[in-house]
Amino acid sequence: MAPHRVVCVDDEPAFADLTATQLERHGDVTATGFTDPNEALTELENADCVVSDYDMPGMTGLEFLETVRERHPDLPFVLFTGKGSEEVASDAISKGVTEYLQKSTDASQYEVLANRVLNAVDRYHAEKELDRERTLVDRIVEMTPVAIVVHDQDGDVVVANRRARDLLRMPTASLHVRAYDTSDWTLCAPDGTRLDAADLPVARVLETGEELRGERYVIEVEDAREEIVLNAEPLVGDDGTVERVVVVFATSEEIATYVD
Repeated sequence: MAPHRVVCVDDEPAFADLTATQLERHGDVTATGFTDPNEALTELENADCVVSDYDMPGMTGLEFLETVRERHPDLPFVLFTGKGSEEVASDAISKGVTEYLQKSTDASQYEVLANRVLNAVDRYHAEKELDRERTLVDRIVEMTPVAIVVHDQDGDVVVANRRARDLLRMPTASLHVRAYDTSDWTLCAPDGTRLDAADLPVARVLETGEELRGERYVIEVEDAREEIVLNAEPLVGDDGTVERVVVVFATSEEIATYVD
């Protein structure tokens, strides 16, 4: 793995270079010092972290932080400043600083700084990887040819993939406000008998935590009727309560096609 890339900004050239040198000494990083925040901004596209002084002419560390956040909302930013106060720290936190560290005369401060930088970068990359995985899962769910719907504890729809939206005639804008028992579709028994609210599959899973497999229903949407085969499964929280219900279904015609 390539070393992490850190941009160090301090209006004093000696301190900018010293910070960069010490970071490279104490961590697996490649650090570059800048005295001009505007010049440093051009190097952030490929950076993993920013370490900046506070008291600088032209643009303070907090102003620099605001500019960085506009362009790179999640990039780790460590304010490494000789001007320490509760007010500065509070402003830095409100503007989205990742870490705040006051300069001292203790040589160990650079080891502390390096640890803060490395921890922040590790979290940053872990969150980016998690975002990539979520995006991949979202794309897989959206492209899956069977219908997938996720309900919350109140029965409201929080996820519905493309196939589900097509079958249920449900526009994306209606998500999060459509409950399983107050929607424009009606779920019936195979013989067409309407089900009581408590007998609807989502209600059953929410109530008992049971898994449903291969259950057959008829779904009525506007003037259309479709026979469907449905699976439903609870997602349970740490306290044992059902937090989500995942419902997967396909029409009987689709099932026959898959089997053939």
